This record gives sequence, C-alpha cells and structure tokens, in this order.
Amino acid sequence: MSDRLNRFLTHTTVISRKAALGRVVNVTRETWRLSDDPQAVRPEVLSLVIGLTASEAADLAREAAEAMPRHGFHKPSSSWWGADETQFHRFVVHTGPRHKRTGLLIASGLLGLAVAALVRRQGRGRAKDKR
Repeated sequence: MSDRLNRFLTHTTVISRKAALGRVVNVTRETWRLSDDPQAVRPEVLSLVIGLTASEAADLAREAAEAMPRHGFHKPSSSWWGADETQFHRFVVHTGPRHKRTGLLIASGLLGLAVAALVRRQGRGRAKDKR
C-alpha cells in the first residue's frame, strides 16, 4: 500500500473500537479527501448501520470497502479501507460511543448534589421559623 494512503490508516479513529463478540455493534464510515492531512482535518463521520452482530458488521464493512477501486484491510487499526480518485474511506466496526454513559453519570451526580442542597436549604429555613 502506498504511503499516501497509509497516513489515513495510522490516524487514531474517532470511535472506540473495543467490542466483544456477541455484542450489538455498528459500522461507521470515516471519510477524508485525499488532499487532507488526517492529523489536522477531522474526518466526515457517517453511521452506516446500527445493531448488527460483530460478524454481520465486519462483512458489511468489508463489502463497502471492496466496492471502491482500491481497498484493503489495515490490521493495526482493525478497519477496512477504500479509496477512489478523490476520497479515502475507513470503515470502523465498533460498539458505539461510550462518552454518553459517562455524561449521564456526571449529570445524575450533579442533579443529586443540587437536590441535596435544596433540601438542606429548606431544612434551615424551617429551623429559623420555629425559633
């Protein structure tokens, strides 16, 4: 494979690729123009399918890459790739973004703190009224 295309494959994916077999997984396409520098330009990200088995998702990613004039599998990034005259596409199989779960935990914690502060403030107001 030419060094011109390899620079897109060595770029870290924007999606977590940690997936266990038997879990529901997704396939996402990351696209750059061939003139882009993947270290400076974020890819255009498009979710192709959601909710497949790992085997089905891998087959779909492979077939999507094989539809391109130049294509292959990049073992270090565990992703299929395809390129035409103007664009480079990387097909990533993943379980989905994990940051949503973290955001939900943080929001729940902040809500709990706010409720505790309100309850405490109301309790102090009632204590002053009894005096």
